[in-house]
Amino acid sequence: MNRTSLLTALKEKIRYRVQYPLRYAADNVRLSLNRKGVTPTRILIASDNLAVTSDEQFAPLFADRDYIREELGIIFDQRQVDEVLTSTRVDTSSYSAVFAKLSFVTPAQLAIEKITRLRHLFPHPVKLIYFDGDDDSCIQWGGDLLALVDLYVKKHMFADISWYQKQFVGKNNLTDYVSREHGISFAQNFIPHSNPVPESLLNKIVLGYNIGLDDKITQLFNETRPALPSEKTVDVMCRAACKPDLWIYPLRGPINQALAPLTTQGYNVLVPNQRVDQAGYYQEMRSSRICISPFGYGELCWRDFETVLMGCLLVKPDMSHIRTEPNIFIPGVTYVPVKWDFSDLAEVCARYLADDDARIAITQRAYQVLSDYYANRGFLKSLREILARAGVDSFDSIPSEHTATLPEARN
Repeated sequence: MNRTSLLTALKEKIRYRVQYPLRYAADNVRLSLNRKGVTPTRILIASDNLAVTSDEQFAPLFADRDYIREELGIIFDQRQVDEVLTSTRVDTSSYSAVFAKLSFVTPAQLAIEKITRLRHLFPHPVKLIYFDGDDDSCIQWGGDLLALVDLYVKKHMFADISWYQKQFVGKNNLTDYVSREHGISFAQNFIPHSNPVPESLLNKIVLGYNIGLDDKITQLFNETRPALPSEKTVDVMCRAACKPDLWIYPLRGPINQALAPLTTQGYNVLVPNQRVDQAGYYQEMRSSRICISPFGYGELCWRDFETVLMGCLLVKPDMSHIRTEPNIFIPGVTYVPVKWDFSDLAEVCARYLADDDARIAITQRAYQVLSDYYANRGFLKSLREILARAGVDSFDSIPSEHTATLPEARN
């Protein structure tokens, strides 16, 4: 193990052995002092912590933990799932619910084994709620895992719930699409096909909140404002290059050719394939009127929200098959959809480049949707609905006059 890996491992150990236990203890004390007579609703977060972007799904729970503690009477204890499964120091009787998460690279048999052991450690009436932080819209490990948990929370999900009864080629609907349209085989893949969900378990799948609540995005909202139309010097940009041997290449590769007609018409098109630092990337967005955000390993990515926060028009493959919150994917209102093969991309971009008023109106409405979601505590509404659906007791309704710690709306 090199020096960087050793330092990372040490920081992780300090977080889980020192920082998180102290935070949990402090929240217990604060609640007992500020809300005398209130019995806390203690929730255990048990994650394998193998994917940072997945664990970001828990970020808003801690960003807003003071509000959640004081107004809802909820405090969170955060531990690694393997510690929970092996340690005798975990008081399994003290929690009302467990929020569980495993990386999608976990072999199916091992994933089911771990969740089975969690269910054994925390039998009913403790609620076991699985948080799926993966990029795509499908269900990890299908009905086998769903049968073990009380609820399964998705960051975004199929608008038609019956899609979960389908078996897709590869891991999800996107792998299925590139298999059908481009002949790519997933037979030797880590996940050769998705696992259909029995109809009797579909009601366990619920919508939570998406990556618009990740720390990176809320911090960007707090620290920047959309660029003014006068700052725009690039007509269309897309920074989404990937290697041709990746299965996602068919979801991105056609963009260059699809934009070629705009270049011949004299539009300034930016499709770089060299890496750039974060500041340079954001400056490219701030300088652009339109940003194209293709699919990747899932439908949503940070680029969608960065585009909106930088004041670009979001152009993206049709998202009508998806439900998500905050929803910046309302066609013709907050984003502009194009066909999945990008055959209409140049035509759509040219239309909105020729209509400044329509383009700017959509960018402003998209920004307002995000701003309103933060200001109106949309995340807390989602959290309440998740807990209510699971039957977790002891949390109050959110008073409308209270100011949450989420980013405030801007005029």
